[in-house]
Amino acid sequence: MLWECGVAQDIWADISVKLQKYILEQHDVVQLFEELLSRLPTTKFELFLVQAWLIWNQRNVLYHGGKLKDSMWLNRRAADYLDEFWQAQDLLQTPVINMGSQVWQPPPRSMFKLNFDVATFPGLNCSGLVAMICNEKGKVMTALSTRGPSVTDNKEARA
Repeated sequence: MLWECGVAQDIWADISVKLQKYILEQHDVVQLFEELLSRLPTTKFELFLVQAWLIWNQRNVLYHGGKLKDSMWLNRRAADYLDEFWQAQDLLQTPVINMGSQVWQPPPRSMFKLNFDVATFPGLNCSGLVAMICNEKGKVMTALSTRGPSVTDNKEARA
């Protein structure tokens, strides 16, 4: 749907990088993403991802009775959306935290490692949990964040 339908092809045809000339046949979206990632600079691949999201969003709008937007408008919106995202990222400041001598180590080969952390939010009457599973190369295999019940402190939340 994101690659071969007529509306999607109109959108891909209107962008400066002629993506559909890169790949004539793909078996699934993962293969498509891998191929594009290997051929495009990161900024162009990010734009492709935003455009793919907008195509899916446009499909949902049409499905629920909305009107089809012009492909040029969708491509301009994708570029504007990505610019807005990067401007917001520039405004974010991440504090540097010195973790001392703790350095993450990957698990042994053919194994996975679960890392997690919790936080308490007394004002919101809840806790939060984040977890990540990594392979021996440090590649994230899956991750999750979820809201938890109210707890008295981090020790209770970790338990």
